[in-house]
Amino acid sequence: MEKPERFKHKQDPEFFAGACMMATQAIREFYAQGSTTMLLEMLHRNAYYMVLYKKGADLYSAVETAMASEVQSLWRALNDAAPAEFLQELLAKWNQHIEAVKMTRDMLMYMDWTFVPTNRKTPIRELGLRLWRDQLTSSDEVRERLTEAVKRRGGEDELVAAVNKMLTELGPDVPGFFFQRVFG
Repeated sequence: MEKPERFKHKQDPEFFAGACMMATQAIREFYAQGSTTMLLEMLHRNAYYMVLYKKGADLYSAVETAMASEVQSLWRALNDAAPAEFLQELLAKWNQHIEAVKMTRDMLMYMDWTFVPTNRKTPIRELGLRLWRDQLTSSDEVRERLTEAVKRRGGEDELVAAVNKMLTELGPDVPGFFFQRVFG
């Protein structure tokens, strides 16, 4: 009886480059429209093979770069928001970001479970939170607009509560960073 031949996957550089490109394209689509035209099963399988064949670092780097670029795009759009609409726009962009992070994490589940902990990388969800927090805390203009919008509402509003929830999710010290200036 003849033994079945084991699956032999060639370590094709073009496959890995294409898989990275597909992952970054999917991330752009997650941020732009909340879904992707690509098959999630194929994206998940490509990520699996990249990690399996020791290309997880390349994939992680491409994903981190794509997510950072998309977060910056969201913040550029937020800078154009009218003062009266700032909190609504901030929360809309936050929700858009969180949904994209969830879809990205789903696509890269295997990488998040295996490559990330063994290589001491930041998990996808925490990476998304960190990128958002860094944009929020590094922009003096956004920080000023946020504190002014909260002051105008007197802290007694469901939008303010939602913003506080967002800030709390970003880290235990983040709400104090903003609201200490407003109410302190």
